[in-house]
Amino acid sequence: MSSKLTYLFMRGVIRFFTILRGNFLSFLTLITVIFMYHIFWVAGTGTAGFLNHLSQANTIRVYLANNNDIIAEEILSSIKVLDNVTNAKYYSQKDAKAFAVANAPKAAALESFSEEFFPSFIEIYPSDTLEETLDKIVTEAGHIKGVDEVSYGKEYMVKFKAIGRGAWVFITVMSILFALSAVFVVYNTIKLSLYKYKEEIKLYSLVGATRPFISVPYLFGAFFLSLFAYICSLIIFAAAFIPFNSHILIKAGINIYDMPNITYFIFSCITVCIIGVISAKASVVSFLKQVSSINED
Repeated sequence: MSSKLTYLFMRGVIRFFTILRGNFLSFLTLITVIFMYHIFWVAGTGTAGFLNHLSQANTIRVYLANNNDIIAEEILSSIKVLDNVTNAKYYSQKDAKAFAVANAPKAAALESFSEEFFPSFIEIYPSDTLEETLDKIVTEAGHIKGVDEVSYGKEYMVKFKAIGRGAWVFITVMSILFALSAVFVVYNTIKLSLYKYKEEIKLYSLVGATRPFISVPYLFGAFFLSLFAYICSLIIFAAAFIPFNSHILIKAGINIYDMPNITYFIFSCITVCIIGVISAKASVVSFLKQVSSINED
């Protein structure tokens, strides 16, 4: 059994090089499909993650009915003792102007504005970012005397969450389409190789060759083809994405895309290889039905 499997394995290696040499354009197409999926995955998950980050409120803003610092300190003390509040900080009108200038460095005109144009406020830091927790703090803080308005941008969070969910649905649909593209490429690549050896396969059938004897080498060949295509696509992806992300996107202020972790690469590699083997199996079965009946074990 071991010698038989070794023999089929070696024939699979030979088939791999034969397929690679005779269908190199199909091999390049498979590399392109996998490479484009890497790019799509990084762009899609990076954007979805960014939207998820935007939908998380780390602070709650409390605007005061007047800009009296003494009253503001009293309100601050009342806020700090609320449930689920880890900390709170008061920003006077002077502090509010400095905060606005620091967080809008390109808005140089803000420097010339008088402090009176900047309302004082209190920044609340909640214990967690759950919507229920935030709503509870907003309700309790809104009942404190001297508070004019309390908000954490809930309406925008809801919109970002909806867009984020839509992004993940889109990623899922596109992942299926990329997988089907890979199936199509491998299926047709193996089918072309089978037709090239049509007479040889017929000869095997005449001498009593079984289906595994004919199909297993092609399954090994498809496995090696898929694995090699994945490795090549990964090299191209790393060589193209890392410089583009670090030297162009990050310098332009777009710092939302990261190299996927090792789990992604292991899982995607296994998936590509499985797709390759299953596609090859389907191709061989379809071909054998067309050519002739092969003896079963």
